[in-house]
Amino acid sequence: MNAFLPYVIKMLLCSGILYGYYAFVLKNNSFHRWNRAFILLAVIASLLIPTLQFSMNTTPAPSQQLDMIVVCGYVADNMQKAGLDFTSWLPAGIYLLITLLLLINIARNWLMVKRLIRKGEKTQFNGYQLIHHPQVKSTFSFFGNIFWAEELTKESPEGRQILKHELEHVRGGHTGEKLFMQLVGAICWFNPFFYLLKKELAMVHEFLADKAATEDSEAEDYARTLLQATLQTRLPLMINTFGQAPVKRRILMLFTQRSNYSLMKRIIVIPLVLGLGFVIGCQRDLELNTNNIVDATKTAAIAGTDNTVYTFVSDPPTYPGGEAALSKYLGSSIRYPKTAQDNRTTGTIFVNFVVDPEGNVTKVKTVGALKGGGLEEESIRVVSAMPKWNPGKQDGKAVYVAFNLPIKFVLVD
Repeated sequence: MNAFLPYVIKMLLCSGILYGYYAFVLKNNSFHRWNRAFILLAVIASLLIPTLQFSMNTTPAPSQQLDMIVVCGYVADNMQKAGLDFTSWLPAGIYLLITLLLLINIARNWLMVKRLIRKGEKTQFNGYQLIHHPQVKSTFSFFGNIFWAEELTKESPEGRQILKHELEHVRGGHTGEKLFMQLVGAICWFNPFFYLLKKELAMVHEFLADKAATEDSEAEDYARTLLQATLQTRLPLMINTFGQAPVKRRILMLFTQRSNYSLMKRIIVIPLVLGLGFVIGCQRDLELNTNNIVDATKTAAIAGTDNTVYTFVSDPPTYPGGEAALSKYLGSSIRYPKTAQDNRTTGTIFVNFVVDPEGNVTKVKTVGALKGGGLEEESIRVVSAMPKWNPGKQDGKAVYVAFNLPIKFVLVD
């Protein structure tokens, strides 16, 4: 879960910014096809952008470098211990349980509609199937099927308008998009912005279908038909029903003229998404750079200051007992993170630290590309806990000296 939490935070940030852009710039404008595409792409972008990682600092800065320490994790041992660590599995268990219940509800709704299709009276037309069933009280569509309410006749003016409306849902593939949003909402149920985007996508679908239904008729007549469709039936969320609320927004949209500055409102999303991707992708690298309290590459140009951090000195610091003792300490202290073992995360972590004139290990951080799974956190923890070193000296004076320690994490099956 430690590796999942940063992704969740970034996803919430991305989806919140993109929904805010939609709510303040695009919502209730007349370019419905653009809004429809934006909502779908906003959800996909919110899922993908947090995975971006641009590193401008993939190699450690020049400094004293120790020999690589190799830490092995044994998958079999981890699996044996996993069942004993109940608290670490509890958040994941709650998340999976809620996700499973939501997916079951989607499957239940799907089966309800399929049962209506199987038991209903079917009439084939070009590109769609008309279905009559006694339980259908309000006309709606589901993929290539249009479920027709018994009270309506297709030959009446109202019936022709409603049929055009539902045909637009069928031809536009709206059911598939609703199902996609339902699945995303089930997996990312903790994200309120996905719920809001799902509601907006459903409204945009209705705007598109309403526009198609009024191509050959007066908008006033169609608005009257909408007002007459007052029967509310509890129907699965993935279907498209003619009487879907809120009707007020749909009627207002029928009489909305082309928006001012429509092109500008649409294209400003390009720099927004690019900037969002850049900031999220470079977050790790920016974090590493801002943690550099003292520049480890400073040289003798500022050697007169007391706080100079040297990268190379004539008498470097040493670990008590030498590198053999250091290897023994690290080998016995580092524990392969459980999350990294579960995700089979491996790689070399470069730990950068400074040995001060008293021999204390300070300013511990990792540099280079993020591996995740808790490898960086574990490396920092163990290096920070090291005992005092024998301080390094330059011209006989104890000074600050920077070190790089590569720790390689490997898994053995």
